[in-house]
Amino acid sequence: MLIFLALSLVGCKKEQITISSNEFWFPGEASVQEILLTANCGWTISIDDGADWYTIRECIDKTVGATTVSIIYDTTKVVTSGSGDMALAIVVQPIENVLTRSSSFTITSAKGNVQVKVRISQNTEEPIELQSITNMVFGVTNVAHWNVDFFGQVIEDSYISLDFNPADTTQGFFMYFLEDGQGVQRDNEQDSTVYYLFTYDYDPIARNLHVEFETVADTVAEVYDAPILSATEESFLFCHEYKPKFWERANMQKVATIEPQEKAILQRKAKKREGGEPIFKF
Repeated sequence: MLIFLALSLVGCKKEQITISSNEFWFPGEASVQEILLTANCGWTISIDDGADWYTIRECIDKTVGATTVSIIYDTTKVVTSGSGDMALAIVVQPIENVLTRSSSFTITSAKGNVQVKVRISQNTEEPIELQSITNMVFGVTNVAHWNVDFFGQVIEDSYISLDFNPADTTQGFFMYFLEDGQGVQRDNEQDSTVYYLFTYDYDPIARNLHVEFETVADTVAEVYDAPILSATEESFLFCHEYKPKFWERANMQKVATIEPQEKAILQRKAKKREGGEPIFKF
């Protein structure tokens, strides 16, 4: 009986897959980055859009120097499946004929109960400076939100994904980046428009946008770091995740430059808001 029980418990083991990062940015030249995969099960890798400008390979060894890490990987075999933990190398070819490109691949557990998506992007642009995003309006293109269980795995029935037209000002939400690290997020509701204040800091080298929403009294702040997926003068695309236990990811892209009159209204309303809360309404 005890042997049967032990076998039953092993057979019912919950599949888990975790990775070191869900987002990777590459420069325009050929390059390699490492991704650490931890799993208690078998898994497969599939490139979502069939892109052929990068491959996933197994790391053979790592040489750690004083300030650099060189990744040695198997040049003859592309990894499409595996079992348990593994160090993988994302090998990207040099970019040609386009300024930027992006793709994603999915790691799926053997029984299909767990899926982990990894997004990668590449562009030839030099890191843009902070002033390149100030006085800009960014609109949401897609929002996904979900709950997770005790093990941090997505509860499938709770997953919801919504697509938006970023130029449509009647839906989704918009973020206004003003001067001196100040910003306002506009949420459109059925009968009103609600604005939330935040501060931000952009690191062009690390390609990271740090955002902190204002807290007042007992309000819970949203604080997150958003990896920059595309950073050119034409497109400034980023994603963000926040809210433990209830997660949300939003894809944002540049919509327009803030008109001086609109910026003045935002600043005036923010200073005169009532109730001591980090929000105000029009």
